[in-house]
Amino acid sequence: MSTLADLDLKTIMSLTGIPAQKDLVNPKEPLEMAKKVRVTFRPLPDGYNNKEIIKFREALQQKLVECGVENLSWEESTEKPTGSFINRAIVGRRVKRNVHAVIDLKREYSIIRKAFSSFAEFVYGMMRDPERSVMGILKISGWADNFTARWLADPYNTQVVTLKSLDSEFIDKETPYDRKIVIGLQDLISTMSEIVIGISGDKFSIVNMNLSDSSYTHEEIDDFIKKSFIPKIYAPIKPPVLNRFIQSEYDPQSSEFVKRLAELGKELKKTDLFPHGSKFSDKIPRQSHRDVVEKILEGRTGVSYGFIALVESPGYEGKKLITPQKWAKLSEIKNVNKEYVREDSGGRWYIKSVIRGKTIYQQLPDIWICTSRSGSDKTNLDPKSDIVRVGLIKGKLYLQTPMGVDLKRRDIRPSFDTYVILAQALSCALYTPEIIEDGMPIVHFHGYPDPQWFSDNEYHIGAQNPSMPCGTIEAALLNFAGVYDIVNENGQTMNLLCLVESDHGVNILGPRTQYLVERLMEGSLSGDIMLGGRFLPELKKVGA
Repeated sequence: MSTLADLDLKTIMSLTGIPAQKDLVNPKEPLEMAKKVRVTFRPLPDGYNNKEIIKFREALQQKLVECGVENLSWEESTEKPTGSFINRAIVGRRVKRNVHAVIDLKREYSIIRKAFSSFAEFVYGMMRDPERSVMGILKISGWADNFTARWLADPYNTQVVTLKSLDSEFIDKETPYDRKIVIGLQDLISTMSEIVIGISGDKFSIVNMNLSDSSYTHEEIDDFIKKSFIPKIYAPIKPPVLNRFIQSEYDPQSSEFVKRLAELGKELKKTDLFPHGSKFSDKIPRQSHRDVVEKILEGRTGVSYGFIALVESPGYEGKKLITPQKWAKLSEIKNVNKEYVREDSGGRWYIKSVIRGKTIYQQLPDIWICTSRSGSDKTNLDPKSDIVRVGLIKGKLYLQTPMGVDLKRRDIRPSFDTYVILAQALSCALYTPEIIEDGMPIVHFHGYPDPQWFSDNEYHIGAQNPSMPCGTIEAALLNFAGVYDIVNENGQTMNLLCLVESDHGVNILGPRTQYLVERLMEGSLSGDIMLGGRFLPELKKVGA
C-alpha cells in the first residue's frame, strides 16, 4: 500500500476528510498517474499550417503515449448523441465521458460563424434559466460556436486543452503579474478551456485557472509532460462541494481568531502579494459562458489569487499521549486502518506516529480554521461576511458561516484550497505541535521567494513535486507529507515553513503572526518575494 509521511494514503485521506477515491495513486509518481489518463486530439482543421504548433502537437502526442497515457483516436473517443434529429444535427459527435482531456487548437471564427454565434447568444438570453445544466446551456448558446466544450458529454470530467501561439508578453519577466492575469484569463475564456499552452519556436508556456506563468524551452518538454501536464490532466481543479460539510453558523464577534485573521489581512496589504480577484462578469463578455463557468465551479462567481487562514489552537479531550499498552487495548474504527488509528472508550481517536525514529501514540485533535471565503478581498476582510470557519473532527468536515449570512449566496463558499489547508493544519498538529498550539497563520499567494531569502530556522520544501492544481486531493496529500518531511529532517523548531506548489504558488506558515508578516514585508520590499514564477526554477534547483 502506498505511503506518504508515516501513514498510508487512505489513512491520511480518512483523517483529513477527503472523499474516498477508486484509483488512488501516490501523488509523487506522475507516471502512475499517466496510466489512469485517457486523452484524444481533435483533428486539425483543413488547411491549418502553423508549423510550430503542429510540431509541438506531434511531440506532445508521442511523448504522452511513451509515458503510458492512453491516446484515443477521435473516432474512438466520440459517440453519436441520442435524442431528437435537431439535437443530433446541432451537437454532432460528442466526446465520451471517460475521456479526461481533449487537446485542440485555437480556432478562428469566420464572419458568418460570428453572426450565428451572436444570434445564439441572443436566444440564450431570452431563454436563460438559472437551473439549466451545463449541457442545456451549451445546446442553446453553443451550437454555432467552434470551441471544443460544446462537444463534451461530461464537461465536469473532461478538460479542454487548447494549443495556440505564445504571447511573448505573458512570459516576459518585466510584465506585471496583474497584466499576466488578464492575458491568462482571456486565453482561457476565449477558448472555453481549462488549460492553454502557448507555443513559439523556442519556448512554450502553460496556464490554467491557477494563473501561473511557467514557461519552458522545447528541450524541457519531457520534464514538463511528466511533472506538469500529466498531473493537471489527472487531477483537475474542483472546488469542495457544500454537501460534504456539516453546516451551521457562528458569531464572528465572539471569536478571537476571526478578529486576528481580519487584522492579518490588513497587515498583508502592503506586501502587494494579493492582487484583486476577477469577477467572471468583468472578464467573460457572454452570459452563457459565465453561467457555464459558474456551474462547473459550484456556484462561484469569480476567482481570487491566494488565501489567508488562521488555524485555531487544536482541541483535545483527556490525555494527549498514551502508552503502547494503552494503545493495544483501543478499539478499531470502521473503514480506518487499525495499524495507524484507533478509538478509546470515550470516542477519542488516537494515532500511531513515527517522528525522527521515535514512535508515539497521540490523540487526534479537533481542528478548526478561520479562513477567507473564496473570492474575497484577502486584505480587507469583513468578519460579518468574508470569514468562514472550517472544522475537521474525526475525519468529518464542518462549515460555519457568519450568523445571518445566507448560504444560497453564490459568493459564500469555502476556499478552493480547503483540503490543502486542513492537511497542513493536521500535519502541523501531529508532527510539530509547538508551531500551532497558540494558533497558526497560513498565507498562500501565487508567487515564490528567492531561495536566498530564507533565514535561520526557515525551511522550504515541495518545488520538485509534480505540479498539482490548487485544492486537489493530491495537493493536500503532498502538503501533509511536506510538513512531516521537514520535521523529520530538521526537528520541530522552526520560525517559518514554506510549502511550495509548482505552477501554483506557496503556502507560508509559522507560529508567530507578526514575525511572518514582517518577513513577508521584507521580502516583498527587497524583491526577494515576487508574484509569478520568476523564482520557481531556483527553488527547484535547490530542492533537487
